[in-house]
Amino acid sequence: MILTPDGGQVIIPRSKTANSNQARVVGEKMKASLGMLLSVVLISGVLCVSTCGTAQASEDFTFFAIGDPQVNLVKWGTAGTEATIDVMNQLPGRPFPAGGVVEEPRGVLVLGDLVDDVRNPANWVRYKELFDVRGGGRLRYKVYELLGNHDLGGEPGNEGFNSLQREFIERNRSRTDSFHYDPHGYHYSWDWGRVHFVNLSVFPGNESRPVYDRVAAWNDPRQSLDFLRADLAERVGDSGRPVVLSWHYGLEGWGLEKWWTVQDLENLKRTIQPYHVVLILHGHEHAYKRYEWEGYDVVMAPAPQVDPVEARGEKEGRPEGFLVVRFEGDRMDVAHWMAGDWREHWSKSIVRSVEMGKRGSDEGRE
Repeated sequence: MILTPDGGQVIIPRSKTANSNQARVVGEKMKASLGMLLSVVLISGVLCVSTCGTAQASEDFTFFAIGDPQVNLVKWGTAGTEATIDVMNQLPGRPFPAGGVVEEPRGVLVLGDLVDDVRNPANWVRYKELFDVRGGGRLRYKVYELLGNHDLGGEPGNEGFNSLQREFIERNRSRTDSFHYDPHGYHYSWDWGRVHFVNLSVFPGNESRPVYDRVAAWNDPRQSLDFLRADLAERVGDSGRPVVLSWHYGLEGWGLEKWWTVQDLENLKRTIQPYHVVLILHGHEHAYKRYEWEGYDVVMAPAPQVDPVEARGEKEGRPEGFLVVRFEGDRMDVAHWMAGDWREHWSKSIVRSVEMGKRGSDEGRE
């Protein structure tokens, strides 16, 4: 007798003369039962029990990411951004560099600098027509946006937030899926499959920082480091689950030297060290780049538009690019789409070493 996962039983007849129909029925039941047997898999240093195939497939997903739409209707318009959006809308179903096709994305991360000049309300109005948290804009997918330095400043109102920041908070709170917010609704986290995501706006920190060595009270991270620390402890803990972190400023070159302090970086490193951070995403510099910081994989997402250059007689912006990120099984693939074709593609394992505290190893980078 074999017990099936649903609590039933399959009885194997002892008689060698069992009729063929009975044998066939028994064989089919055994096949179905064995196909559903529970497997114990050691993933990320944690014992995970799952139904073969079905649970894993339900946790696979794709998302897109862009940096810096930086809408400025007076200076450069949005023609390039609109063209990029149209490509993103049409990309699902096309071949993906890692095999298969691009799946419908769960959403699109927009990594700050939503507008260029907060003093012109028309810029924010136009941004909202293009990007909507419920997928109702020109872009037909839900956006998971955060704020950059260009979205700050202006005339602060209630609790020091400008009008764009206040509406950003309202947009966050209007989301229909399950999210975890800070007390203001400014920073937030969510889960796609077994992967935990955290959006932190300008940078992970607790105090405003100078910019180019000048005092900049507007450059305020709004206790995002405290939110990150508490969120990871409560929602990830010692599970070993993969984590993706997103904010605006970069972690090398100009993005690092002019926008962070040494103490900020030390605090960030200590905060995320116990966790399985598989990817850090940021914007700020309008171009694509992949690099490492303290052993973590970092990708700078490109802006959706190359702004026109007056000296060249250009009147409208041109489309630039975006990222397509796929989590499938124990693998993460990141591909860069630019100017009508795939550019760089790389992949890595997201399985954490059995020895806790070590980050997952890379494989098959291209």
